[in-house]
Amino acid sequence: MPVVVYIDIVLAINLVMDYLILWTAARLGQIPTCGWRLLAGAAVGAVSSLTVLIPGLEVWLLTFLKLFFSILILLVAFFPLTVRLFFQALVYFYLAAFVMGGAMLGAICLFGGNLPVAVMSGGLIFSPNLRFTWLLAAGAAALLLARWGTGWIKRNFWEYMLRLPVVISIAGKELALKALVDTGNSLRDPLSQQPVIIVEYSALKSILPVEIVREYSGLKEPDLERVVASLAGSPWATRLRLLPYHSLGESRGLLLGFRPDAVIIVTNEHMLKLKNIVVGLCREQLSPQGNYRALLHPDLLQVSMGL
Repeated sequence: MPVVVYIDIVLAINLVMDYLILWTAARLGQIPTCGWRLLAGAAVGAVSSLTVLIPGLEVWLLTFLKLFFSILILLVAFFPLTVRLFFQALVYFYLAAFVMGGAMLGAICLFGGNLPVAVMSGGLIFSPNLRFTWLLAAGAAALLLARWGTGWIKRNFWEYMLRLPVVISIAGKELALKALVDTGNSLRDPLSQQPVIIVEYSALKSILPVEIVREYSGLKEPDLERVVASLAGSPWATRLRLLPYHSLGESRGLLLGFRPDAVIIVTNEHMLKLKNIVVGLCREQLSPQGNYRALLHPDLLQVSMGL
């Protein structure tokens, strides 16, 4: 049966949808912009939605046009962008589009409505009897994603991306654990200026000497000078370090550190074996969920990536 398409309705609905998508992407990526630029980008998206009406358009050409207009929309809404920020905006743009489109189509199916005649990212062609109140589902999805999505992405997605397996080797013993690249960790060994990996004491307990275990197992704060003195005549004497640090709420403190034989960082591409790295012991649990038990210095991420 022939389908009646109302161009003004198509443009209006896609203008609203693209504005919400861009607004959500800006909130998720914390990208600076303003309302009129978002509106301009949404207008480009609304016009680009009409490409689905071109008869006989090849699939590859339609895909190319969608990608081209996606880039153009982002440039209009967010220019200037660094390369990194552009790809970040592109990911958030499509994430918001998929979430909002899925919410709207789900609401249509749930309440027994007619599906749109054609669907594309940022472009929706509707049957004339589609109730526009179902667009509220897309708007609600955008608000929820913008309100709680940023925190979720920071806690889960980026944390997942920045978690790396590491292996600590010392005196013939090896211990594998998960480490998080912590951009706020600027701690270095004051003697060698090598970056420090902060590790939970409980994760390393099995490979530490009994003198350290005894001191750290008590309820009181460990006496680090007593630990160093008790290991003065052992092979650990040359490994131990006292690491001064500054943190929020504590202007100055000391961590007990030691130099392992090697630290192996495992990435998707290779295994990187590093020496002269210092490990600092932390009594507190670093991740409440137990997702990681060590904090990597950001310089070690660059080294592991060959930068």
